[in-house]
Amino acid sequence: MRVCRNLTIGNTQPHHEPAVRLLSRGSPRGEVHTLLDTGALDIAVGCFDFGLERHCGVRLYEQSLACCFNPDLIDPDAPLTVERYLALPHMLMTLKDDIQGCLSDALGRIGQELNVVLAASDFLTALATAAAVLATLPGRIAYQHAKHFGLILRPVPLDLRLPAVSMVWSVRSDRDPAAR
Repeated sequence: MRVCRNLTIGNTQPHHEPAVRLLSRGSPRGEVHTLLDTGALDIAVGCFDFGLERHCGVRLYEQSLACCFNPDLIDPDAPLTVERYLALPHMLMTLKDDIQGCLSDALGRIGQELNVVLAASDFLTALATAAAVLATLPGRIAYQHAKHFGLILRPVPLDLRLPAVSMVWSVRSDRDPAAR
């Protein structure tokens, strides 16, 4: 990863920023580098590889996963074994416009596959859907919101390696005051 400028996340020092307005949107992971290169995106936050010399980045946090499910449909007292986890109907997050996602990529690396019945591109849909199927979501989202949907949380019964969540931008905009 190339770090172009000294960026401190959570810096509380007073400073003056140019007037900036932000628009957040989902973008397919495979297109992010091109969107940064063309200027269609100024920054991207997510699980991105950015060892390319034309991109800068900073790691924001390591991510973990948690399983969410409806205790009326899935027995919360039964152990969530690997076999049971893989066999249950599953919901996952995706920005690929298909029924695969980062979780499927991580499972593929260890030779496993989920029984995916639904894929969604936003966390609220995922949590609402977990009332009918098992959902594996980023731990930060699951632990914060699952209880509001009446869902039970369990750890994922597999050791999955997931990339860190990072912020990445084009080296061309590294010194732009608005981008800072």
